[in-house]
Amino acid sequence: MSAVFGLAQEMTVLLVIGFIGLIMRKVNILPKESNYVLTQVVLYITLPCLIIYSMDIQVSRELIVDISWLVGLSIFALLCTTAVGYGFRKRAKMSDSRKGVYEAAILFGNQGFIGYAIAFLLFGEIGVLYTAFFMIFFLFYVWTYVVYVVARAGQTISWRQIFLNPGVIATSIGFFIMVLPFRLPDLLGGVLADIGAMTLPLSMILIGSLLAGINSKQFKELIRNRYIWYATGAKLLLLPVFLFPFLWMPVSTTVLGVAILVTATPTAPTVPMFAQKYKGDVPFGTFMVATTTILCVITIPMLYALILLIR
Repeated sequence: MSAVFGLAQEMTVLLVIGFIGLIMRKVNILPKESNYVLTQVVLYITLPCLIIYSMDIQVSRELIVDISWLVGLSIFALLCTTAVGYGFRKRAKMSDSRKGVYEAAILFGNQGFIGYAIAFLLFGEIGVLYTAFFMIFFLFYVWTYVVYVVARAGQTISWRQIFLNPGVIATSIGFFIMVLPFRLPDLLGGVLADIGAMTLPLSMILIGSLLAGINSKQFKELIRNRYIWYATGAKLLLLPVFLFPFLWMPVSTTVLGVAILVTATPTAPTVPMFAQKYKGDVPFGTFMVATTTILCVITIPMLYALILLIR
């Protein structure tokens, strides 16, 4: 039970960082133009470094079975997520610029940031390793299909733009590093780790800054928008529940814990970043991140408690 409370405490820290970003924007420590700068820094520098560093791992034979399960669970989760996101978007009655962000908010969880933190807190270094494997297909998916979902309504985007972007390039480099018979030099690994570590605080500061830009009229409209709550329920509860039947299968609790809790992470801060870059509905995406991040402090510990109860 202490792990459940510790998990809730760690996630509360993220909310505090976001609140600091909101205050910084309100008092003009961060000017409006800083939103664009922070977006570029995260998308093109810190996040690619985090991806490459997280894939600097070596696989032992003892992990092959667990890794196979993780890959299978990852594919299953992506298929369920895609079906749910597509179904919700098709039934939604809203502008095209908002539809893309709505679907992306369901598809794209904060797995690379909160996911790693949760895995390390609950399962230690092996949790971080398992999260990296669970996210292999997810990384390509985010930087291809999710970018397309957001961008298709805002501007013309070619397949070359989708595949030749920092996320896909970084993931490709990470795959190459992962199959090498040696690890990266300590100096290079340290640089990647330090730069990548800035991704989470910068992202949450950006979210707070973006949230500060939502005026009272927009806030009232968004908090009454039923689609915000549809997407929140889908992201935090419906999608991880699809993986619960595997709890009765001969799979390790660590593997299933990583898969379920990483799937249950809130909407990623990168969604409003994509919206800002590709002319989507930024306030809608920002509000989705804020809503899911606040509520996941309750839902993720609850899901973890259920996993422990069933196993």
